[in-house]
Amino acid sequence: MAGAALGAGPGVLVLQLLWGLALLLCLALSRAAGRARFAVVLVTLGAAVLSAALLLFPREDERPATAAADELSPELQQLLLPLCHPLLQLGPRLSMLPPAFIFQHTLEHADSPVAGSFDNFPL
Repeated sequence: MAGAALGAGPGVLVLQLLWGLALLLCLALSRAAGRARFAVVLVTLGAAVLSAALLLFPREDERPATAAADELSPELQQLLLPLCHPLLQLGPRLSMLPPAFIFQHTLEHADSPVAGSFDNFPL
């Protein structure tokens, strides 16, 4: 890929620069007084319009015309399928562990006794 930096193409870097500058300008305008504060909306809309134009702008295809080089050989597919299948099966199950632990932690504290006494509580 021509012009790649940090593993990203030039278009991604331009979008990051655009939104970084828009964020800094919004921060600066948020401190302004009067009607200048409302320019934050215009800056955000302008950055969104420029992003849409950059993303939708037609460009040349950088890939070669043949897609055969991108496909895996059948032998390699037969080797990788048994390795990938357990990972695909475990992924959704492992992603349920953190919410389950958080729920269990919440329940442990929900039924714990309240510290303090109610002897001096005015009724």
